[in-house]
Amino acid sequence: MERLTEVGLGQDHDSMTMARTTEAWLAAGTELQSRVARVLDGITPHVEVIGSSSVLGLLAKPIIDLAAGLPADQPLAPVVERLETDGWIYRGDAGADGGHVFVLESRPRCRVAHPHVVGYDGDSWRNYLRFRDLLRRSPDARQRYEAVKMALVEQGIIDRKAYTHGKTEVVTSLLRTAE
Repeated sequence: MERLTEVGLGQDHDSMTMARTTEAWLAAGTELQSRVARVLDGITPHVEVIGSSSVLGLLAKPIIDLAAGLPADQPLAPVVERLETDGWIYRGDAGADGGHVFVLESRPRCRVAHPHVVGYDGDSWRNYLRFRDLLRRSPDARQRYEAVKMALVEQGIIDRKAYTHGKTEVVTSLLRTAE
């Protein structure tokens, strides 16, 4: 956990900060991806680093986002049990807004990572990967996305749900253009 905070990851629950994604964040994302894949071995082999913190240089919250694709024939209970045993906190089902959400905290209410457990090859899974890949390859998409994120921060939005909701229109629009 110390390594995650040393590279600048971690955001208090009642704040909204942004920084540029660094090589160290990318390395931390890869480490967390491997960690979650090990913990969920035999349940789901499908874990990907997603979100702004997976795109070098992109403005992002200092939190690593992961997607774990759960096959349709796999129950959720073993996922919850294994991740909680490994120190992740289950925050419930956000449905289409994030699937089953877990958090890893460096201290109480300071998040460093969010795995989102969604149906493997379902709409959420595909959209997470498509959006990540679009941001990695398109300077225009990165610029449009960053502009919306900065506007939300400048408005003083610190509520995570309001922040995510505020990005929905640009994400939807960018995904449509990527099709």
